[in-house]
Amino acid sequence: MNENDVIDNVVDILDPVTDDVVTHCFGPTAEGKCPLASADGIVLCHGCRIEARNLGPEYWKLWVPPTSTVCPSAWHLDEVGY
Repeated sequence: MNENDVIDNVVDILDPVTDDVVTHCFGPTAEGKCPLASADGIVLCHGCRIEARNLGPEYWKLWVPPTSTVCPSAWHLDEVGY
């Protein structure tokens, strides 16, 4: 993996109002879990928007519901017609 691969896999976590980048993550672990989740399993990006450039436009400015426990990068939006 080179530096460009790492940059491509960065998921920006955006402020839900301003869309400013507030932090980043690299998506789920191989097991599909959020490596940055709280002790109760709530993902770091809950209540925010994400922009996962490597996943396609349906993941750009995608809103993550509060108290979400599933990494949105693991959602299969194409399967539900998003």
